[in-house]
Amino acid sequence: MPKIGVFMFQDFGYPAYVDSAKLAEEHGFDIFGLIDSTDAYSDYCAWDGLVAVNTSKILIGPWVSNPLTRNPRVTANHMLTINELSRGRAVLGLGTGDNAVRSMGWQPARHSVMREALEVFRNKFKEKKADIPIYVAIGGPLNTRLAFESADGIISTGGGGARSGAQGLLNSLEQLKKVAKEVGRDFNTIPIKAQVGFSISHNRKEAIDEMRWQVAQMMKNIFVQKSGGSLPPDLERFRDEAKRVGESYDYFNHMRTHTPDGQWARHANAVSDELVEAVGLLAGTPADVLPRIRAVWQVAAATPNVGFTFTPHGSKGGRKRSFELFVKEVLPKLRGA
Repeated sequence: MPKIGVFMFQDFGYPAYVDSAKLAEEHGFDIFGLIDSTDAYSDYCAWDGLVAVNTSKILIGPWVSNPLTRNPRVTANHMLTINELSRGRAVLGLGTGDNAVRSMGWQPARHSVMREALEVFRNKFKEKKADIPIYVAIGGPLNTRLAFESADGIISTGGGGARSGAQGLLNSLEQLKKVAKEVGRDFNTIPIKAQVGFSISHNRKEAIDEMRWQVAQMMKNIFVQKSGGSLPPDLERFRDEAKRVGESYDYFNHMRTHTPDGQWARHANAVSDELVEAVGLLAGTPADVLPRIRAVWQVAAATPNVGFTFTPHGSKGGRKRSFELFVKEVLPKLRGA
């Protein structure tokens, strides 16, 4: 059975947030990850302390931090502090940086900076005799190789984005196996966490609306951060709209459909209903999302070192609702199968 974690953004109230962490622990989640976002979300360094002292088994840490907006020595000290508060349950997710660095006008960390940061973390943890696992979010070829050379675990998008499903995950794992072989590491010995985001509501339209941000992020990735603007053939009819949506992406409301005061985020407001439906996302009622999540679940179940980090989305407190519906109405069916 795949090991599962949760990636929960700290944009709703303290009691409810801690309740979500406790719910994750009660239902066998192994990691509770927090977003490290300089401008869009509350600072994870306070929130993970609250989670640490209110749980007893689940691993806790940023999912992911970066070596630019936070000096590696500072992050190492924080991780050691969380490890102490949680009695040995700290976990560090590390990436090159996305909105945290781009909202400051910077570019993501280079391969050499990532390598140096990993050395700092290892040395600091060794000094304190702290066994803190480091998961690295893969990206380009160099950082993917670095992850397999140096990390304790891999954070993967699953390959192919939100529409890829089981086949996309299979394709991604095949590519990762090739990299592991190139660097001389046994693929089966390193934990892989594939990211799976969703919005779940008994009101299907509510759930679909809450994932408009993901359409915008997908188009940003295609038209802004990658050259060529290559859309799937069935989305070509939306090219002009998709380009406008991608270029409107607002990092100060990163991965949000609504602003904190409840207004439509600029990038989400630009996405038409037609484009949302055409993209096809993990959004809807529990019955809507179950078959697609089950398909990737079955892929992971056949590969013991592959698991998931589930990311519940939802506006104005909807993350907690999405997570509770997943835990109560979707997860039992996955495990029962």
